[in-house]
Amino acid sequence: MTDERTYIDCYAMVGKKGPKDVETAYETEVLLEEMEWCGIQGALISHSTAKEYDPIYGNRMLLREMKKSPRLYGVWTVMPHHTREFPNPKDAVKEMADHGIRVAKMYPRVHRYPFSIDFCGDLLTELERNNILLMVEGGHCYNPDLLEPSNQVLLSDLDAMLARFSRLNVVLLASRWESTRYVNALMRKHKHLHLELSNHQGNRAMEVFSEWYGADRVVFGTGALEKSPGAAKAFVDYCTLGEEEKAKVAAGNIMRLTGIQEPKPYQKKAIKDSILQLARQGKPLKDLLVIDSHAHISHDGAEGIGFLHQPYGDAKSMHDRAKLMGIDAMCISGFLAVWTDYEEGNLVVVDAMKRFPGFYHGYAALQPQYVKNWNKEFKLWYEKHKMGGLKPYHPRTFIPYNDKAWAPWFQYGNRIRGYALIHPSPDVVKEASDLAGKYPNISFILAHSGASFADARKAIEVAVKYPNVFLEITLTSVTYRVIEFMVKHVGADRVLFGTDQPMRDPIPQFGWMAYSHCTPEEKKKMFGLNMQKILKRVRISK
Repeated sequence: MTDERTYIDCYAMVGKKGPKDVETAYETEVLLEEMEWCGIQGALISHSTAKEYDPIYGNRMLLREMKKSPRLYGVWTVMPHHTREFPNPKDAVKEMADHGIRVAKMYPRVHRYPFSIDFCGDLLTELERNNILLMVEGGHCYNPDLLEPSNQVLLSDLDAMLARFSRLNVVLLASRWESTRYVNALMRKHKHLHLELSNHQGNRAMEVFSEWYGADRVVFGTGALEKSPGAAKAFVDYCTLGEEEKAKVAAGNIMRLTGIQEPKPYQKKAIKDSILQLARQGKPLKDLLVIDSHAHISHDGAEGIGFLHQPYGDAKSMHDRAKLMGIDAMCISGFLAVWTDYEEGNLVVVDAMKRFPGFYHGYAALQPQYVKNWNKEFKLWYEKHKMGGLKPYHPRTFIPYNDKAWAPWFQYGNRIRGYALIHPSPDVVKEASDLAGKYPNISFILAHSGASFADARKAIEVAVKYPNVFLEITLTSVTYRVIEFMVKHVGADRVLFGTDQPMRDPIPQFGWMAYSHCTPEEKKKMFGLNMQKILKRVRISK
Protein backbone atom coordinates (compact mmCIF):
# COMPACT_ATOMS: atom_id res chain seq x y z
CA MET A 1 0.00 0.00 0.00
CA THR A 2 2.90 2.39 0.72
CA ASP A 3 3.84 2.91 -2.93
CA GLU A 4 0.28 4.06 -3.54
CA ARG A 5 0.19 6.40 -0.54
CA THR A 6 0.87 10.06 -1.32
CA TYR A 7 3.68 11.79 0.57
CA ILE A 8 4.25 15.54 0.80
CA ASP A 9 7.36 16.66 2.66
CA CYS A 10 6.61 19.77 4.72
CA TYR A 11 10.21 20.45 5.74
CA ALA A 12 12.82 20.79 3.00
CA MET A 13 15.26 23.53 2.12
CA VAL A 14 17.23 24.33 -1.02
CA GLY A 15 19.95 26.82 -1.92
CA LYS A 16 23.50 27.63 -0.92
CA LYS A 17 24.38 28.20 2.72
CA GLY A 18 27.23 29.90 4.50
CA PRO A 19 28.85 27.18 6.64
CA LYS A 20 28.43 23.96 4.64
CA ASP A 21 30.35 20.72 4.36
CA VAL A 22 31.67 20.17 0.86
CA GLU A 23 29.70 16.90 0.71
CA THR A 24 26.31 18.33 1.74
CA ALA A 25 23.83 18.58 -1.11
CA TYR A 26 21.79 21.75 -1.60
CA GLU A 27 20.51 21.68 -5.20
CA THR A 28 16.82 21.52 -6.05
CA GLU A 29 17.61 18.96 -8.72
CA VAL A 30 19.10 16.63 -6.11
CA LEU A 31 16.01 17.03 -3.94
CA LEU A 32 13.73 16.14 -6.85
CA GLU A 33 15.78 13.06 -7.70
CA GLU A 34 15.75 11.90 -4.08
CA MET A 35 12.01 12.47 -3.80
CA GLU A 36 11.43 10.09 -6.70
CA TRP A 37 13.94 7.59 -5.26
CA CYS A 38 11.99 7.51 -2.01
CA GLY A 39 8.48 7.83 -3.42
CA ILE A 40 7.76 11.32 -2.06
CA GLN A 41 5.45 13.04 -4.53
CA GLY A 42 5.63 16.62 -3.31
CA ALA A 43 7.63 18.95 -1.07
CA LEU A 44 7.18 22.29 0.63
CA ILE A 45 10.49 24.09 0.22
CA SER A 46 12.04 27.21 1.71
CA HIS A 47 15.19 28.91 0.44
CA SER A 48 18.31 29.18 2.58
CA THR A 49 19.05 32.68 1.26
CA ALA A 50 15.79 33.89 2.78
CA LYS A 51 16.99 32.57 6.12
CA GLU A 52 20.67 33.50 6.01
CA TYR A 53 20.69 36.72 3.96
CA ASP A 54 17.40 38.51 3.32
CA PRO A 55 13.79 37.22 3.28
CA ILE A 56 12.69 39.31 0.31
CA TYR A 57 15.67 38.39 -1.85
CA GLY A 58 15.52 34.76 -0.79
CA ASN A 59 11.80 34.52 -1.52
CA ARG A 60 12.43 35.72 -5.07
CA MET A 61 15.02 32.96 -5.45
CA LEU A 62 12.48 30.51 -4.06
CA LEU A 63 10.07 31.37 -6.86
CA ARG A 64 12.74 30.51 -9.42
CA GLU A 65 13.35 27.12 -7.82
CA MET A 66 9.64 26.33 -7.68
CA LYS A 67 9.44 26.63 -11.46
CA LYS A 68 11.67 23.57 -11.81
CA SER A 69 8.85 21.19 -10.90
CA PRO A 70 5.11 21.24 -10.18
CA ARG A 71 5.93 18.95 -7.24
CA LEU A 72 7.41 21.87 -5.31
CA TYR A 73 5.35 24.18 -3.11
CA GLY A 74 6.71 27.37 -1.60
CA VAL A 75 7.28 28.31 2.04
CA TRP A 76 7.52 32.12 2.33
CA THR A 77 10.02 33.47 4.84
CA VAL A 78 8.46 36.36 6.76
CA MET A 79 9.45 38.76 9.51
CA PRO A 80 7.94 41.81 11.27
CA HIS A 81 7.81 45.02 9.25
CA HIS A 82 8.66 47.58 11.94
CA THR A 83 12.25 48.15 10.80
CA ARG A 84 11.12 48.60 7.17
CA GLU A 85 12.99 45.48 6.04
CA PHE A 86 9.83 43.61 5.10
CA PRO A 87 6.39 44.60 3.76
CA ASN A 88 3.61 45.35 6.19
CA PRO A 89 1.55 42.26 7.05
CA LYS A 90 -1.33 42.92 4.64
CA ASP A 91 1.00 43.52 1.70
CA ALA A 92 3.08 40.47 2.63
CA VAL A 93 0.01 38.24 2.70
CA LYS A 94 -1.19 39.66 -0.63
CA GLU A 95 2.18 38.94 -2.23
CA MET A 96 2.00 35.38 -0.95
CA ALA A 97 -1.48 34.99 -2.39
CA ASP A 98 -0.36 36.40 -5.73
CA HIS A 99 2.22 33.60 -5.95
CA GLY A 100 -0.13 30.89 -4.65
CA ILE A 101 1.82 30.39 -1.42
CA ARG A 102 -0.07 29.35 1.71
CA VAL A 103 2.73 28.73 4.20
CA ALA A 104 4.87 31.23 6.12
CA LYS A 105 8.01 30.59 8.11
CA MET A 106 9.73 32.72 10.75
CA TYR A 107 13.35 32.68 11.96
CA PRO A 108 13.38 34.95 15.06
CA ARG A 109 16.74 33.66 16.29
CA VAL A 110 18.66 34.06 13.03
CA HIS A 111 17.01 37.37 12.15
CA ARG A 112 17.47 38.73 15.68
CA TYR A 113 14.02 39.88 16.68
CA PRO A 114 11.87 39.01 19.69
CA PHE A 115 9.20 36.38 19.16
CA SER A 116 6.73 38.41 21.19
CA ILE A 117 3.25 39.81 20.81
CA ASP A 118 4.53 43.39 20.79
CA PHE A 119 6.88 42.79 17.87
CA CYS A 120 5.17 39.98 15.93
CA GLY A 121 1.52 40.53 16.83
CA ASP A 122 0.53 42.47 13.70
CA LEU A 123 2.04 39.84 11.44
CA LEU A 124 0.54 36.88 13.28
CA THR A 125 -2.85 38.57 13.35
CA GLU A 126 -2.81 38.79 9.56
CA LEU A 127 -1.63 35.20 9.15
CA GLU A 128 -4.37 33.99 11.47
CA ARG A 129 -7.03 36.10 9.71
CA ASN A 130 -6.08 34.65 6.32
CA ASN A 131 -5.72 31.07 7.58
CA ILE A 132 -2.07 30.90 6.58
CA LEU A 133 -0.05 28.10 8.13
CA LEU A 134 2.98 29.22 10.17
CA MET A 135 6.09 27.09 10.56
CA VAL A 136 8.76 27.60 13.23
CA GLU A 137 11.75 25.57 14.38
CA GLY A 138 12.29 24.79 18.06
CA GLY A 139 12.34 22.11 20.73
CA HIS A 140 16.02 21.18 20.74
CA CYS A 141 16.59 20.48 24.44
CA TYR A 142 19.54 18.09 24.44
CA ASN A 143 22.20 20.70 25.18
CA PRO A 144 22.09 22.70 28.42
CA ASP A 145 21.96 25.92 26.39
CA LEU A 146 18.43 26.26 25.04
CA LEU A 147 19.62 29.20 22.96
CA GLU A 148 21.44 26.86 20.62
CA PRO A 149 21.12 27.56 16.87
CA SER A 150 18.36 25.14 15.88
CA ASN A 151 15.94 26.74 18.34
CA GLN A 152 14.53 29.58 16.28
CA VAL A 153 11.84 29.94 18.93
CA LEU A 154 11.87 28.96 22.58
CA LEU A 155 8.95 26.75 23.57
CA SER A 156 7.99 29.16 26.35
CA ASP A 157 7.69 31.98 23.81
CA LEU A 158 5.71 29.74 21.47
CA ASP A 159 3.36 28.92 24.33
CA ALA A 160 2.65 32.60 24.94
CA MET A 161 2.06 33.33 21.27
CA LEU A 162 -0.28 30.39 20.78
CA ALA A 163 -2.29 31.47 23.82
CA ARG A 164 -2.84 34.84 22.16
CA PHE A 165 -3.41 33.55 18.60
CA SER A 166 -5.48 30.50 19.40
CA ARG A 167 -6.80 29.94 15.85
CA LEU A 168 -3.42 30.20 14.12
CA ASN A 169 -2.32 26.87 12.69
CA VAL A 170 1.33 26.25 13.53
CA VAL A 171 3.72 23.42 12.71
CA LEU A 172 6.64 22.98 15.09
CA LEU A 173 9.61 21.79 13.04
CA ALA A 174 12.88 20.18 14.19
CA SER A 175 11.89 19.46 17.78
CA ARG A 176 13.88 16.55 19.19
CA TRP A 177 13.01 13.46 21.16
CA GLU A 178 14.34 14.85 24.45
CA SER A 179 11.79 17.70 24.33
CA THR A 180 8.72 15.44 24.64
CA ARG A 181 7.86 16.54 28.16
CA TYR A 182 7.90 20.19 27.08
CA VAL A 183 6.09 19.59 23.81
CA ASN A 184 3.41 17.46 25.43
CA ALA A 185 2.26 20.38 27.56
CA LEU A 186 2.03 22.63 24.48
CA MET A 187 0.22 20.08 22.34
CA ARG A 188 -2.37 19.40 25.06
CA LYS A 189 -2.94 23.11 25.58
CA HIS A 190 -2.97 24.39 21.99
CA LYS A 191 -5.18 22.46 19.61
CA HIS A 192 -3.91 24.22 16.47
CA LEU A 193 -0.29 23.21 17.09
CA HIS A 194 1.07 20.39 14.94
CA LEU A 195 4.28 18.33 15.11
CA GLU A 196 6.78 17.35 12.41
CA LEU A 197 8.93 14.36 13.41
CA SER A 198 12.07 14.24 11.23
CA ASN A 199 14.10 15.21 14.31
CA HIS A 200 11.64 14.03 16.94
CA GLN A 201 12.55 10.36 16.56
CA GLY A 202 11.52 9.26 20.03
CA ASN A 203 10.73 5.58 20.47
CA ARG A 204 7.31 4.91 18.92
CA ALA A 205 6.77 8.67 18.65
CA MET A 206 4.57 8.24 15.59
CA GLU A 207 2.15 6.00 17.47
CA VAL A 208 2.43 7.70 20.85
CA PHE A 209 1.75 11.20 19.53
CA SER A 210 -1.11 9.99 17.35
CA GLU A 211 -2.62 8.35 20.43
CA TRP A 212 -2.14 11.44 22.59
CA TYR A 213 -3.20 14.16 20.16
CA GLY A 214 -4.71 12.39 17.15
CA ALA A 215 -3.04 11.62 13.85
CA ASP A 216 -4.51 14.87 12.46
CA ARG A 217 -1.82 16.82 14.30
CA VAL A 218 1.26 14.96 13.08
CA VAL A 219 2.74 15.98 9.72
CA PHE A 220 5.37 14.37 7.53
CA GLY A 221 8.67 16.22 7.09
CA THR A 222 12.19 15.10 6.24
CA GLY A 223 14.67 17.89 6.96
CA ALA A 224 16.09 17.42 3.46
CA LEU A 225 18.70 17.85 2.20
CA GLU A 226 20.56 17.81 5.50
CA LYS A 227 18.76 14.61 6.47
CA SER A 228 17.94 11.42 4.60
CA PRO A 229 14.35 11.70 3.31
CA GLY A 230 14.07 7.92 3.38
CA ALA A 231 14.59 7.89 7.15
CA ALA A 232 11.48 10.02 7.71
CA LYS A 233 9.40 8.17 5.13
CA ALA A 234 10.23 4.81 6.72
CA PHE A 235 9.02 6.15 10.07
CA VAL A 236 5.52 6.38 8.58
CA ASP A 237 5.67 3.27 6.41
CA TYR A 238 6.83 0.90 9.15
CA CYS A 239 4.93 2.27 12.14
CA THR A 240 1.84 0.45 13.40
CA LEU A 241 -0.72 3.16 12.67
CA GLY A 242 -3.70 2.22 10.51
CA GLU A 243 -3.79 3.10 6.83
CA GLU A 244 -6.17 6.03 7.33
CA GLU A 245 -3.91 7.52 9.99
CA LYS A 246 -0.78 7.00 7.88
CA ALA A 247 -2.44 8.74 4.93
CA LYS A 248 -3.21 11.75 7.10
CA VAL A 249 0.37 12.01 8.36
CA ALA A 250 1.94 11.39 4.94
CA ALA A 251 0.06 14.11 3.07
CA GLY A 252 -3.55 14.54 4.16
CA ASN A 253 -2.85 16.85 7.09
CA ILE A 254 -0.55 19.22 5.24
CA MET A 255 -3.01 19.35 2.31
CA ARG A 256 -5.81 20.22 4.73
CA LEU A 257 -3.74 22.90 6.48
CA THR A 258 -2.52 24.54 3.28
CA GLY A 259 -5.13 23.83 0.65
CA ILE A 260 -2.51 22.56 -1.79
CA GLN A 261 -3.60 19.99 -4.34
CA GLU A 262 -2.43 16.41 -4.31
CA PRO A 263 0.58 15.95 -6.59
CA LYS A 264 0.48 13.46 -9.42
CA PRO A 265 1.88 9.98 -8.81
CA TYR A 266 5.18 9.02 -10.41
CA GLN A 267 5.24 6.83 -13.45
CA LYS A 268 5.88 3.25 -12.44
CA LYS A 269 9.52 2.20 -12.73
CA ALA A 270 11.13 -1.13 -11.96
CA ILE A 271 13.15 -1.04 -8.72
CA LYS A 272 16.20 -3.26 -9.09
CA ASP A 273 17.31 -2.89 -5.47
CA SER A 274 15.33 -5.56 -3.58
CA ILE A 275 16.03 -3.89 -0.22
CA LEU A 276 14.77 -0.53 -1.46
CA GLN A 277 11.74 -2.23 -2.95
CA LEU A 278 10.79 -3.78 0.39
CA ALA A 279 11.47 -0.53 2.23
CA ARG A 280 9.18 1.41 -0.06
CA GLN A 281 6.47 -1.16 0.67
CA GLY A 282 7.07 -1.00 4.42
CA LYS A 283 7.87 -4.71 4.55
CA PRO A 284 10.44 -6.47 6.78
CA LEU A 285 13.70 -7.74 5.30
CA LYS A 286 12.83 -11.37 5.99
CA ASP A 287 15.42 -12.96 3.69
CA LEU A 288 18.25 -10.73 4.89
CA LEU A 289 20.28 -10.90 8.09
CA VAL A 290 19.81 -7.69 10.09
CA ILE A 291 21.76 -7.10 13.31
CA ASP A 292 21.53 -3.89 15.28
CA SER A 293 25.10 -3.32 16.47
CA HIS A 294 24.25 -0.43 18.80
CA ALA A 295 21.18 -0.59 21.00
CA HIS A 296 20.28 -0.11 24.65
CA ILE A 297 17.53 -1.34 26.93
CA SER A 298 15.57 -0.12 29.93
CA HIS A 299 13.84 -2.09 32.68
CA ASP A 300 10.39 -3.61 32.33
CA GLY A 301 7.67 -1.04 32.87
CA ALA A 302 9.89 1.98 32.27
CA GLU A 303 8.19 4.95 30.61
CA GLY A 304 11.21 7.23 30.85
CA ILE A 305 14.83 7.44 31.93
CA GLY A 306 16.19 10.53 33.63
CA PHE A 307 15.97 13.44 31.22
CA LEU A 308 14.12 11.45 28.57
CA HIS A 309 10.59 10.23 27.95
CA GLN A 310 11.23 6.75 26.59
CA PRO A 311 8.36 4.26 26.48
CA TYR A 312 8.55 0.69 25.16
CA GLY A 313 12.26 0.34 25.91
CA ASP A 314 11.96 -3.06 27.59
CA ALA A 315 13.05 -6.40 26.15
CA LYS A 316 9.68 -7.56 24.82
CA SER A 317 8.68 -4.21 23.33
CA MET A 318 11.97 -3.84 21.49
CA HIS A 319 11.74 -7.43 20.24
CA ASP A 320 8.23 -6.73 18.93
CA ARG A 321 9.34 -3.53 17.20
CA ALA A 322 12.22 -5.35 15.55
CA LYS A 323 9.83 -7.67 13.74
CA LEU A 324 8.41 -4.77 11.74
CA MET A 325 11.74 -4.30 9.97
CA GLY A 326 13.06 -7.83 10.13
CA ILE A 327 15.80 -7.17 12.69
CA ASP A 328 17.14 -10.57 13.70
CA ALA A 329 19.41 -9.65 16.61
CA MET A 330 20.49 -6.70 18.76
CA CYS A 331 23.66 -5.89 20.66
CA ILE A 332 22.53 -4.06 23.78
CA SER A 333 23.81 -2.28 26.84
CA GLY A 334 21.63 -1.12 29.71
CA PHE A 335 20.86 2.58 30.00
CA LEU A 336 21.13 2.23 33.74
CA ALA A 337 24.49 0.49 33.28
CA VAL A 338 26.15 3.28 31.29
CA TRP A 339 24.35 6.13 33.00
CA THR A 340 24.39 5.42 36.71
CA ASP A 341 24.79 1.89 38.10
CA TYR A 342 26.62 -0.64 35.93
CA GLU A 343 25.79 -3.64 38.12
CA GLU A 344 22.05 -3.06 38.18
CA GLY A 345 22.03 -2.10 34.51
CA ASN A 346 23.98 -5.16 33.41
CA LEU A 347 21.40 -7.34 35.16
CA VAL A 348 18.69 -5.83 32.95
CA VAL A 349 20.73 -6.93 29.93
CA VAL A 350 21.27 -10.42 31.37
CA ASP A 351 17.52 -10.78 31.91
CA ALA A 352 16.82 -9.84 28.28
CA MET A 353 19.43 -12.32 27.01
CA LYS A 354 17.82 -15.11 29.03
CA ARG A 355 14.27 -14.31 27.91
CA PHE A 356 15.20 -13.92 24.24
CA PRO A 357 18.18 -16.23 23.68
CA GLY A 358 20.07 -15.62 20.47
CA PHE A 359 18.28 -12.31 19.86
CA TYR A 360 19.98 -10.11 22.44
CA HIS A 361 23.78 -9.98 22.66
CA GLY A 362 25.19 -8.16 25.65
CA TYR A 363 27.62 -5.28 25.98
CA ALA A 364 28.83 -5.29 29.58
CA ALA A 365 29.24 -1.81 31.03
CA LEU A 366 31.91 -1.30 33.69
CA GLN A 367 32.84 1.93 35.45
CA PRO A 368 36.48 2.11 36.63
CA GLN A 369 35.64 4.50 39.45
CA TYR A 370 33.51 1.76 41.06
CA VAL A 371 35.20 -1.52 40.03
CA LYS A 372 37.14 -3.07 42.91
CA ASN A 373 38.01 -6.45 41.40
CA TRP A 374 38.28 -6.62 37.61
CA ASN A 375 38.66 -10.40 37.46
CA LYS A 376 35.48 -10.84 39.46
CA GLU A 377 33.61 -8.64 36.97
CA PHE A 378 35.01 -10.55 33.98
CA LYS A 379 33.97 -13.91 35.42
CA LEU A 380 30.48 -12.66 36.22
CA TRP A 381 29.51 -10.82 33.03
CA TYR A 382 31.53 -12.66 30.39
CA GLU A 383 32.15 -16.19 31.64
CA LYS A 384 28.88 -16.69 33.52
CA HIS A 385 26.45 -14.50 31.58
CA LYS A 386 28.10 -14.86 28.14
CA MET A 387 28.36 -11.20 27.17
CA GLY A 388 30.82 -10.50 24.37
CA GLY A 389 30.87 -6.72 24.18
CA LEU A 390 32.57 -3.87 26.05
CA LYS A 391 30.74 -0.59 26.55
CA PRO A 392 32.99 2.03 28.12
CA TYR A 393 31.24 5.39 28.16
CA HIS A 394 33.17 8.64 28.31
CA PRO A 395 30.17 11.00 28.68
CA ARG A 396 29.43 9.61 32.15
CA THR A 397 32.94 8.79 33.37
CA PHE A 398 34.99 11.59 31.76
CA ILE A 399 37.89 9.15 31.59
CA PRO A 400 39.74 9.06 28.23
CA TYR A 401 39.53 5.65 26.63
CA ASN A 402 43.32 5.31 26.47
CA ASP A 403 43.65 6.06 30.19
CA LYS A 404 45.21 3.30 32.29
CA ALA A 405 42.00 3.07 34.30
CA TRP A 406 40.39 1.13 31.43
CA ALA A 407 43.44 -1.04 30.67
CA PRO A 408 42.46 -4.23 32.57
CA TRP A 409 39.17 -4.35 30.70
CA PHE A 410 40.70 -3.86 27.25
CA GLN A 411 43.39 -6.44 28.03
CA TYR A 412 40.68 -8.95 28.84
CA GLY A 413 38.68 -7.94 25.77
CA ASN A 414 41.75 -8.55 23.65
CA ARG A 415 42.09 -12.08 25.10
CA ILE A 416 38.47 -13.01 24.33
CA ARG A 417 38.47 -11.27 20.92
CA GLY A 418 35.54 -9.16 22.05
CA TYR A 419 33.96 -6.09 20.50
CA ALA A 420 33.96 -2.60 22.04
CA LEU A 421 31.48 0.18 21.28
CA ILE A 422 33.29 3.52 21.58
CA HIS A 423 31.14 6.61 22.03
CA PRO A 424 32.73 9.87 20.80
CA SER A 425 35.01 11.71 23.21
CA PRO A 426 36.83 15.05 22.80
CA ASP A 427 39.98 13.27 21.57
CA VAL A 428 38.42 10.16 20.09
CA VAL A 429 40.75 9.89 17.07
CA LYS A 430 43.85 9.71 19.27
CA GLU A 431 42.21 7.49 21.87
CA ALA A 432 40.69 5.05 19.37
CA SER A 433 43.96 4.87 17.43
CA ASP A 434 45.90 4.05 20.59
CA LEU A 435 43.41 1.31 21.50
CA ALA A 436 43.15 -0.25 18.04
CA GLY A 437 46.91 -0.53 17.74
CA LYS A 438 47.43 -1.85 21.25
CA TYR A 439 44.55 -4.35 21.26
CA PRO A 440 44.38 -5.81 17.73
CA ASN A 441 42.04 -8.67 18.69
CA ILE A 442 39.24 -6.34 19.76
CA SER A 443 36.76 -5.19 17.11
CA PHE A 444 36.42 -1.48 17.88
CA ILE A 445 33.08 -0.04 16.80
CA LEU A 446 33.12 3.75 16.57
CA ALA A 447 29.60 4.80 17.51
CA HIS A 448 27.74 7.60 15.75
CA SER A 449 30.22 7.81 12.87
CA GLY A 450 27.39 8.95 10.60
CA ALA A 451 26.49 11.93 12.78
CA SER A 452 27.96 14.30 10.18
CA PHE A 453 30.54 14.30 7.43
CA ALA A 454 32.99 15.82 9.91
CA ASP A 455 32.42 12.95 12.35
CA ALA A 456 32.67 10.43 9.53
CA ARG A 457 36.08 11.83 8.55
CA LYS A 458 37.36 11.35 12.09
CA ALA A 459 36.21 7.75 12.14
CA ILE A 460 37.60 7.12 8.66
CA GLU A 461 40.97 8.48 9.77
CA VAL A 462 41.18 5.72 12.37
CA ALA A 463 39.64 2.96 10.25
CA VAL A 464 42.03 3.34 7.30
CA LYS A 465 44.96 2.74 9.66
CA TYR A 466 43.55 -0.14 11.69
CA PRO A 467 41.63 -3.09 10.20
CA ASN A 468 39.94 -3.86 13.53
CA VAL A 469 38.01 -0.56 13.49
CA PHE A 470 34.41 -0.35 12.25
CA LEU A 471 32.09 2.61 11.65
CA GLU A 472 28.59 2.48 13.14
CA ILE A 473 26.08 4.89 11.65
CA THR A 474 23.39 5.92 14.11
CA LEU A 475 22.32 9.41 15.15
CA THR A 476 19.23 11.62 14.95
CA SER A 477 20.92 13.63 12.19
CA VAL A 478 20.52 10.71 9.70
CA THR A 479 22.94 12.66 7.52
CA TYR A 480 22.02 12.47 3.85
CA ARG A 481 24.58 10.50 1.80
CA VAL A 482 27.05 10.00 4.67
CA ILE A 483 26.65 6.21 4.57
CA GLU A 484 27.70 6.24 0.93
CA PHE A 485 30.60 8.51 1.89
CA MET A 486 31.85 6.06 4.51
CA VAL A 487 31.53 3.11 2.14
CA LYS A 488 33.51 5.00 -0.48
CA HIS A 489 36.42 5.55 1.91
CA VAL A 490 36.57 2.35 3.98
CA GLY A 491 34.40 -0.14 2.09
CA ALA A 492 31.06 -1.68 3.02
CA ASP A 493 32.85 -4.40 5.04
CA ARG A 494 33.70 -1.83 7.71
CA VAL A 495 30.34 -0.07 8.16
CA LEU A 496 27.70 -1.31 10.62
CA PHE A 497 23.97 -0.77 11.02
CA GLY A 498 22.98 0.53 14.44
CA THR A 499 19.99 2.40 15.87
CA ASP A 500 20.70 3.54 19.46
CA GLN A 501 17.18 2.35 20.24
CA PRO A 502 15.16 2.84 22.35
CA MET A 503 16.60 6.32 22.91
CA ARG A 504 15.40 6.95 19.38
CA ASP A 505 13.02 4.81 17.37
CA PRO A 506 14.87 2.22 15.26
CA ILE A 507 12.76 2.79 12.15
CA PRO A 508 14.32 6.07 10.91
CA GLN A 509 17.80 4.62 11.37
CA PHE A 510 16.71 1.53 9.44
CA GLY A 511 15.23 3.68 6.68
CA TRP A 512 18.40 5.74 6.47
CA MET A 513 20.37 2.65 5.43
CA ALA A 514 17.62 0.97 3.40
CA TYR A 515 17.13 4.11 1.26
CA SER A 516 20.85 4.74 0.84
CA HIS A 517 22.30 4.60 -2.67
CA CYS A 518 24.67 1.77 -1.82
CA THR A 519 24.34 -1.48 -3.76
CA PRO A 520 22.18 -4.30 -2.37
CA GLU A 521 25.32 -6.34 -1.70
CA GLU A 522 26.85 -3.46 0.26
CA LYS A 523 23.65 -3.03 2.25
CA LYS A 524 23.59 -6.75 3.11
CA LYS A 525 27.05 -6.48 4.61
CA MET A 526 26.23 -3.37 6.61
CA PHE A 527 22.82 -4.54 7.79
CA GLY A 528 24.08 -7.76 9.33
CA LEU A 529 26.84 -9.80 7.75
CA ASN A 530 29.63 -7.60 9.13
CA MET A 531 28.34 -7.71 12.68
CA GLN A 532 27.75 -11.44 12.41
CA LYS A 533 31.46 -11.92 11.72
CA ILE A 534 32.35 -9.76 14.72
CA LEU A 535 30.07 -11.79 17.01
CA LYS A 536 31.48 -15.09 15.77
CA ARG A 537 35.04 -14.02 16.59
CA VAL A 538 34.39 -13.92 20.34
CA ARG A 539 36.07 -16.72 22.32
CA ILE A 540 35.26 -16.90 26.02
CA SER A 541 36.69 -19.67 28.17
CA LYS A 542 36.68 -20.07 31.93
